Amino acid sequence: MTGIFIVYICFAVVFAQLIGGNPIVLGTLLVLWGAAGTAANLFAGHMIDTIGNRKLIVSMLAVLIVVSAILPFTGNQLWIAGLAIALWGCCGWGVLVPQQHRLVTIAAQIAPVVLGLNTSCTYLGVSAAGIIGAIGIETLGARWLGMIGAAFIAVALIVAEIASRKIAAARKADVFAAS
Repeated sequence: MTGIFIVYICFAVVFAQLIGGNPIVLGTLLVLWGAAGTAANLFAGHMIDTIGNRKLIVSMLAVLIVVSAILPFTGNQLWIAGLAIALWGCCGWGVLVPQQHRLVTIAAQIAPVVLGLNTSCTYLGVSAAGIIGAIGIETLGARWLGMIGAAFIAVALIVAEIASRKIAAARKADVFAAS
């Protein structure tokens, strides 16, 4: 969430050229981001049933890495920025559903606890994004916040893959022990 929210928290600064001080453009772009996220949340459950939570997490994080890296460079054309912002919102919010599905799948007996911890970590990541974004603007400039966010998302992708391998190994050990 830190990688996703670094740009979001500084949205008006990152997209200042595109917005041009127009609150209607700013509001429209933010609504686009949120609407895409809502649509992704509604659609993600079906996708989990079709391709599984691991593939969905990897796909969304991979798209997020690319989109986050280019977001600050899409500010010259409204339609290009709009497309990038929609993809960013879609994958940024959409990744929560397969992540939560994964948690409930591996710890169904304590699902409320792991989902509560996940939500707490989500808020921690969002909070850290504000601090890291402010430092990023001060040291590198707003244009580079997308790259900073992409780096955090790349770490998330690596951690997600490590988790996938550990989950698979644990399942294999359970099957071996049961036989």
